[in-house]
Amino acid sequence: MLRKSLVTSFLALGLTFAPTIAAAGEGAECVQGKLTLQTVVDKHLKAVGGKERLKAVKTLHLTTLVREGDTVTTSTVQRARPNLVRYDMDKNGTKVSKLFDGQQGWVVEGSAAPQRLDKEKSATMAEGAFFEHDALLDPKARGVALKLDGVEEVHGAPAFKLVLTRGTTTEVRFIDQSSFLEVRRTYAGTHEGKAYNKAITFSDYRDVDGIMLSHRTQWEADGKQGEKVIQSARYDAPIDATVFKPATPRS
Repeated sequence: MLRKSLVTSFLALGLTFAPTIAAAGEGAECVQGKLTLQTVVDKHLKAVGGKERLKAVKTLHLTTLVREGDTVTTSTVQRARPNLVRYDMDKNGTKVSKLFDGQQGWVVEGSAAPQRLDKEKSATMAEGAFFEHDALLDPKARGVALKLDGVEEVHGAPAFKLVLTRGTTTEVRFIDQSSFLEVRRTYAGTHEGKAYNKAITFSDYRDVDGIMLSHRTQWEADGKQGEKVIQSARYDAPIDATVFKPATPRS
């Protein structure tokens, strides 16, 4: 059975890789700060790298360092179209791998045999494994309602406030008025039958192969705080498809 502490680390790691629920409501007439909802979304996507570049990406390879209290987790994250993902983590010396092979989620602890994730956890991982996880690129397919709810100050600068809803989940994105990059995000919803609230801030944006990627994220969730720093990032690097297949590690 996957220990509770490991589940927590997966959730922390997934804060910036889990599927976002953004959508650009077609024909939106709402105007805030003299810009329509559609214009804010279009400018945001352009600032990140543009729709064409984002849709052209085939793979993503990351190494990260996550700190939460006294826990330090180093990770390698590999993603590939259409829905393949693998996390290899070292949490205070404990090695764990978690992956989705396109149909099923798996977890491997240390040298133990791979274990199938249960139906709910596997479904959650499947959604997160979807490569084009930002629904801004295909709003109709994600079934998300969106509204532009004014402007708020974030880190001393004005930001457009986008409120997104899908089912029982509400997500709020704050898009900086100057750079049109996302600077803060909040979530409220239910995970595995329990209500949750999370807040994330994004900073240290860098151009990685034509895409602006936040290299530092900080979060608050359930009374806990954490930080994730990207140590290296690469788009479209070759990734052997076999890494997404469960295999018992060598002792």
